[in-house]
Amino acid sequence: MQELSMDTELKPAAYWAEYAGLMLIAMMGAAVTNLMPLIVGAFSDSGLFSTRQVGYLAAADVAGILLSTTSAFWWVRRVPWRPAVQLSLLLFIAANLFTSWAEGYSALLLLRFAAGVACGVSYAIALAALGDSSRVDKAFGVMVTIQVVFGTVGFMVLPEMIGRFGYAAIYQSFNLFLLAALLLSFVRFAQNQKPQHSVQFELSGRLAPALWVFCGVVLYYFAQGGVWGYLERLGVSAGLTMAEVGYVLGLGFAISAVGSLLSGAFVGKYGRSAALWLTVAVQLPCLLALGLLSSGPAWLIYAAATIVYQIFWSFVVPVMMGIFNDVDPSGRLIVFCLSAFKVGLMLGPPIAALTISTFSLTAVLPLGTVAIVLSALCLQLAQPKA
Repeated sequence: MQELSMDTELKPAAYWAEYAGLMLIAMMGAAVTNLMPLIVGAFSDSGLFSTRQVGYLAAADVAGILLSTTSAFWWVRRVPWRPAVQLSLLLFIAANLFTSWAEGYSALLLLRFAAGVACGVSYAIALAALGDSSRVDKAFGVMVTIQVVFGTVGFMVLPEMIGRFGYAAIYQSFNLFLLAALLLSFVRFAQNQKPQHSVQFELSGRLAPALWVFCGVVLYYFAQGGVWGYLERLGVSAGLTMAEVGYVLGLGFAISAVGSLLSGAFVGKYGRSAALWLTVAVQLPCLLALGLLSSGPAWLIYAAATIVYQIFWSFVVPVMMGIFNDVDPSGRLIVFCLSAFKVGLMLGPPIAALTISTFSLTAVLPLGTVAIVLSALCLQLAQPKA
């Protein structure tokens, strides 16, 4: 049995408490992103907020996570992990609790930003701890699987709960898992095995590729923040019920694991450039199909388009991370990949909301199309010339 800490006398029960706690934290670190369509829908259906306000509320969590994860490059190996995680989990739980009671837009915006900051702190520490595992590939594989399972169950269970309790249902369900992670942290928490005193890295001659890859990842996740965030609204506007939309998105989320499983084999045979442009060639027709929901069998079109779209989202993410990692041979720059994800996700919902309020709901689709194509171009430029 592989142990996460250096304590060779760690008892099995304590080991599993440590491991489960880290996985729960990592699972909740991606919860807002994975369930963003339901969050946007719940805020919209509350009738308390304008379209633009909903976009900013959806982006507030991501903005807080971005702040924490970007700064984590400098602090994650310097702070005491257990107290930092416990404090951040308490703040996350409290912000979720107050979110369920608050109805004012400004108060909610601040609460969701605070929740994002707390989430990012615990998420960054959990990722660093999992990275210390002697079987790091397996640890991250388990993490992604748990995130997918949580998203799948969330899409299938939460729509009915949202219908009864509003957006409070989302955040109180989060608190159940956060409370479990907090309790497990008191049993045992991972120790920092790689304390660092210097965080400098050299990018001489690699600054241009670094900027290209960062922009490419931001643009791709900008598209996801806009398109993914409003997939629930697109389905409902086409006549599907929230339950039907939740079932389709949950099914697609579960199936999307196929994309990440096939990505490595495809890149090994055909290369990263082929993977990038295959993603573009598949996802753009999916966006076109979503624009035609009112002219055909809406349920079937919606299901096919969103499921295939999600498969190729999972397919291209490892490719982007591989390009990101290659820019800096020391491997330190890769920590900013998560920041790039969050920058895109933070910008996507409010800009999509502005576009929708100016034009129409389906205007997010050409916005996403342009961003995906520009992303592929940037990522292509980030790679070394053959």
